[in-house]
Amino acid sequence: MSTQGQTGLDCDNPNVSLVTTHGRVSNRPDGDARRNAMTSIYWVPTVKSTRLLLAYNHSDHVHYYQGGKPFHYSLYDPKTAEYTKVTLGPDLQKGQKLQVCVRGGLWKCGILDTSDEGDEYEYCVIGEAVAPGFDFHDFNWVTKEEVHQHMSEPKEREHFLDFVNVDATEIKTKKRTVAAAADFYTEGETTAKRVKSRS
Repeated sequence: MSTQGQTGLDCDNPNVSLVTTHGRVSNRPDGDARRNAMTSIYWVPTVKSTRLLLAYNHSDHVHYYQGGKPFHYSLYDPKTAEYTKVTLGPDLQKGQKLQVCVRGGLWKCGILDTSDEGDEYEYCVIGEAVAPGFDFHDFNWVTKEEVHQHMSEPKEREHFLDFVNVDATEIKTKKRTVAAAADFYTEGETTAKRVKSRS
């Protein structure tokens, strides 16, 4: 696996396994369709930063509950119009799941469950495995226009619109998806400002 949760095409380690993906040659400007066999990260939504914004990736993901509050996922297949709600969490008797599988191409968003005020936790620790490995070139924000185009049921549409990245249309129009996603998720000035605003 690569470090930092993304494919490392420039990695000199001979033990890093790269696989050739199909249909992704045009995703990267260099035309490289190779990815790590798998990448893995963990991330932590908190009571001050509860949302996972609406996006999709070409690779399959598995999200693992690793502690804290439950987290509610909303998944949507734009090809079949199938909408699924799944809660990642420890309480199997309430229907929560210890892992959530998200097929590549599904739209995904979510929110931390803050309904239990007696809960001692202010976060959820979520592990995420991606195969073939994560690459920002395989990642896309979903725009408001796409939500309107693919969703006809008003209640579902409003739910997903609530999770759209406010800059998604501009990012796609200016073809800045890779740079904007990397800036949003990689530790740096943008992340530091976001963390400070939530402290």
